Amino acid sequence: MKKFLLAPLLAALAMFFWGFVFWALLPFPYSTVKTAPDAAIAALQATFPESGTYLIPSPHTPDEALIAEQAKRGPSATIHLVKEGMDPMPPSMLLTGYLHELVSCLLLAFLMHKAAPSFKGYWGRVQFSVGVGLLIAIFGNLSDPIWWHHPWGLHLVTALYTTVAWLVAGLVLAKFHTPKAG
Repeated sequence: MKKFLLAPLLAALAMFFWGFVFWALLPFPYSTVKTAPDAAIAALQATFPESGTYLIPSPHTPDEALIAEQAKRGPSATIHLVKEGMDPMPPSMLLTGYLHELVSCLLLAFLMHKAAPSFKGYWGRVQFSVGVGLLIAIFGNLSDPIWWHHPWGLHLVTALYTTVAWLVAGLVLAKFHTPKAG
């Protein structure tokens, strides 16, 4: 049991470190994001009444023909707004992020443990983890450009990050979760 819990703790720590390297040290993750003009800040404050997610055109518009007309005319946008401001990297966010990765690694460890007899050695377990990561990246990260018309750039970068994060987790978990001989 101790080994079962140690592996996800270490795998989540490795994922956490990979996230720091990817998002803070590598030069390209934000290369697909554009800079908004300063006037946009004042316009957001004046236009939107409270924090939340806003879709333009709004699905709450009662006239579907008007929604279609606005969508064709443009612009369209998904705006995630925090009006009251925020600390960009509070310690609680780091802790919550690590806990998110830990729960994810615990679930992967459980799946890996259940499927262990079907793996052919260490690299089979790593490949399983990468497969899970690809599944998450393709379904989760790449759905927004399809369904919400987001530009592909940032979502492709995030999919790369996600896939490598699960490779990193798999390298650690596969070391600990070996099938019992028998």
